[in-house]
Parts: sequence; structure tokens; C-alpha cells
Amino acid sequence: MKTITIAGGLLASTMLLTGCGMAGLVGPRNEDTVTYDVKDKVGALRLESGAGDSVITETGGNVVRVTEILRWSGDDKPKPRHSVDGDELSVSYQCPAAWSNCSVDYKIEVPKGLAVHIQSGSGDVTLRSLTGSLNVRAGSGDVDASGLAGKTLSVQVGSGNIALKSTIAPDRTELDTGSGDIELTVPDGAYAVTSRIGSGDLAVHVRKDAASPHKISIRAGSGNVTVAAG
Repeated sequence: MKTITIAGGLLASTMLLTGCGMAGLVGPRNEDTVTYDVKDKVGALRLESGAGDSVITETGGNVVRVTEILRWSGDDKPKPRHSVDGDELSVSYQCPAAWSNCSVDYKIEVPKGLAVHIQSGSGDVTLRSLTGSLNVRAGSGDVDASGLAGKTLSVQVGSGNIALKSTIAPDRTELDTGSGDIELTVPDGAYAVTSRIGSGDLAVHVRKDAASPHKISIRAGSGNVTVAAG
């Protein structure tokens, strides 16, 4: 396993899960930007983005390019970290203390077919033209994804909207939000659609066929759900 640490620090997953401090409560006064390429051959990206926003785009390149925008107040500068274990690249950061006022926004370019796993405490997630499998778990924040071509798509958000547009008919799509709207756009065709909506409207504009190999599962505690062909 090869590990590279920028500005020192160790991974504190509990901070990442809760959004890494108070970045959303007090406006940060300092900013720094770091960009680097990961040239190792990797098949998957695992991002723990804490309280920051994330933008991940698939490009025609052969390396993963990561841009980290660090924001903090006082001495609470975040400590980014990335490592490669086998064929998986892990990217994360740590704040100096549980209630630090710090965050990191990510802009990541990935090669074709890379599987993407994201764990976000708070912050928006934007995904463009990804052809690998997708797995997103977010405490709060919106997830906006378009141009997807992965066979499995899974997004779970505690509070926030989910908007996904796929260019192919995925084998399995699982979307879940505790509070927020869901908009799913898939190619015209037949889908096995199951849904559980607590409060809100459901509109399904694709052909439903329980025997279809293309499975769509949607759950929303509160919010409107639309499944459309396009």
C-alpha cells in the first residue's frame, strides 16, 4: 500500500461522516488550492468529502487528476490525504478538531470506466459522464449526475435532492432520500420499478415490467419522485 499525505495528518472518519466541524457555520477566511495527478493504475475511486462540495468528471485521460480547494479559519487548516491500495484510490481529509472551521472542495477527473464510491457528510455532489459503477452515501446535500453509463447506480441521501440521468439502461438503480425530490431519467424501455414513498407525488413515465432485467428501486420519506424516459 502506498500512502501520500499532504500537510500531514491522519484520517478521522468520524469527522468526515459528520461534515468535519463547523465549516458551514462560520465563514472561512483562508483558502488554498492543491492539484496533483495520481499516475498509478487504479480501477476505483473512494472519496470521503466531509463538508465540502465534490465534482467528478470522466475524461479521456489515463491518470486521475485531483484538485483540492482548502478553506479554513484561524489555525484550522484541513489536512488532505490520498493513498492507493491495490487498484483503489482513496481521497479524504481531516480537520484539526471535531469542531474546526474547515472544509475541502474536490474537483476530480477520472479515466473511463472507473468505479466511483463517495461518502459525504454535507455538501453537494456533481457527477458528469461517468461510465463505471456509482455508489454515493451522503448525510445532506444534493446529488446531480448526468451522462451516466454504469450498470449499477446507487445513491442514498439523508436530506437532499437526487437528479440522475443515464445514457444506458442500468441493470440496477437504487435511489433513497429521507427528505428531498428524486428525478431519474433513463432511456426508453421496460423497467422493473419498485417504490416506497412516505409523503409526496410519484410519477413513472417508463414502461413497467416486473420481469425486466433492468431494476429500479426508489424510496423517499418526503418528496416528489419522477421516473422519465429521455
